[in-house]
Amino acid sequence: MALVFKHYGEALRLNPKHRGAHEYVGEAYLMVGDLAKAKQHLAALDKLCFMPCEEYTDLKKAIAAYEAKRKP
Repeated sequence: MALVFKHYGEALRLNPKHRGAHEYVGEAYLMVGDLAKAKQHLAALDKLCFMPCEEYTDLKKAIAAYEAKRKP
């Protein structure tokens, strides 16, 4: 996963407003159990999407599913 984070980090360095990169790196953070980082990218998408956008909606659903799995 280190390579994944490296490449998405570079994509976001080149274009901090790249909605797809925010979505995918947020989902990658969920894969490694880092909910806080995933939520940071959801917040970034919330600022980038003036109206609800697919990337925001998809990451929000992924976070909700992740949180539902963690509840006893």
